[in-house]
Amino acid sequence: HIHIMTLSDRWLIHRHIARQTDERLAIVTRTPQHILLVGADADESRSLLAARYPKAAFSEYDPRADFLQAAAAGRKSGLLAKLAGKTVAQHQQALEAPLPQACCDMLWANLSLILAEEPTQVFDNWANTLQTDGLLFFTHFGIDSLQDLRRLLAEQGIRSEAPRLFDMHDLGDMLFHHGFYDPVMDTAKLELDYRSAEAFWQDMETLGLWASLRFDDEAAARQAVNTLFAEQRLNRIVLETVFGHAVKKLQLPEGESQVQFFAKRPG
Repeated sequence: HIHIMTLSDRWLIHRHIARQTDERLAIVTRTPQHILLVGADADESRSLLAARYPKAAFSEYDPRADFLQAAAAGRKSGLLAKLAGKTVAQHQQALEAPLPQACCDMLWANLSLILAEEPTQVFDNWANTLQTDGLLFFTHFGIDSLQDLRRLLAEQGIRSEAPRLFDMHDLGDMLFHHGFYDPVMDTAKLELDYRSAEAFWQDMETLGLWASLRFDDEAAARQAVNTLFAEQRLNRIVLETVFGHAVKKLQLPEGESQVQFFAKRPG
């Protein structure tokens, strides 16, 4: 449960989710050598991962120039700038744009899947850039996000759709059919209390949530939200956060199959 009163920290939710995901890495026994970050979050994720894996190299991809700039600025003020040679290569490109093949052994995507038109294409891309048995950790928003808000708008005749929000089981199935095995999914509810519409709109922009919704009248929806806040009929927003991790499948050339030899048991 998070109380958001001011506009002082637009990265609060990214930081909160990144920390929760980082705690899940306690179960990981392997130490990644190259971590590919999909989605810049003001260096919140990278700083956590660098503390856990100090020898890992990083590369960072995001279609949003201002997000990449915020991450670079976060690093300049930190210890990273003082360590010679410890730079993070940044790349501005869409999530669906091809990533280097088999270049990393961990891919970490904190709340960036909301930018994707078609998640299965992104999962194929992520599987392609991971080495065999590489680890994927990602977070997203579940289908139950913003339900109360959408219901209040529907009561005023403003319809909405949420084509980029998914049930966690559907995301797990997508992973299984697009390059990964052993997908593990779980969800958590995040309640956000707002004192102002301005703080709400800042979060919606940073999280990409409002832009992911489809309205029959977006201007009317925006005005209705402002009115709901002004009348104090809307103060709490509930998000469903989805946490997922999976392992990159072994991909064999077409027509080939894996052959395993087992030692003959004595006797």
